[in-house]
Amino acid sequence: MQWQESSIVLSTRLFAENLRIVTVFNETFGKTSGLVRGIKIPIQHGDISHVLWRGRTSEQLGTFQIENVFSPFCHVFADHQRILILESACTLCSKGLPEKAPHPKLFGALKSLLLSIAKENWLINYVFFEISFLAEVGMGLDLSKCAVTGKTDDLFYVSPCTGRAVIKSVGEGYKDRLFRLPSFLVSNDNCPSNVDIFSALEMTGHFLQMYFYGISCRKLPLSRDYLLAELSERIHGVMA
Repeated sequence: MQWQESSIVLSTRLFAENLRIVTVFNETFGKTSGLVRGIKIPIQHGDISHVLWRGRTSEQLGTFQIENVFSPFCHVFADHQRILILESACTLCSKGLPEKAPHPKLFGALKSLLLSIAKENWLINYVFFEISFLAEVGMGLDLSKCAVTGKTDDLFYVSPCTGRAVIKSVGEGYKDRLFRLPSFLVSNDNCPSNVDIFSALEMTGHFLQMYFYGISCRKLPLSRDYLLAELSERIHGVMA
């Protein structure tokens, strides 16, 4: 049997002489791994490629033929933070999704991020990718209305237990135990500060860690940790 699909390369590693195991992600078949012959063929994580998979049964590893269509790495190799975002997004999907389970909305979100990573607003796009990932794995945030009053205005905090927003007056007495909701997540603000982006990533990171810990006590990608560390350094450098 076989299939052909536009796919995103999530990871690649040596398996044996002249063989690699490559994991891809696509709209129809989800995350799938296969063997690729010829280690000299350039394959980078984040590549958007035309992929042909062949195998005797759908359960076996099978083989890939991969033809690259677009490589975001070529556009961001000189920017360390963008490389970290590329690696983090691909690793979240590689380590956090089950094999062969379709996630078409998340595939679209990842593809959109990769196509835009060389443009402006790449950090904002990454934050919304993480929010899409959480929604897809059942840890979605509800930032549309206050969990207590049902109001949609003056949303100010987010519960670390439920991921639901609350208005300022409701959350004020518990603010030391709540996340502050960065306003760009619920508005049309396309120019949030680095502080707001860092706060958003701390919040999504909390829920990502809850999810990853629930699947064999896994940790979040190191590339994500490095990204937050660099953002923190940038923020404190500006404040100094």
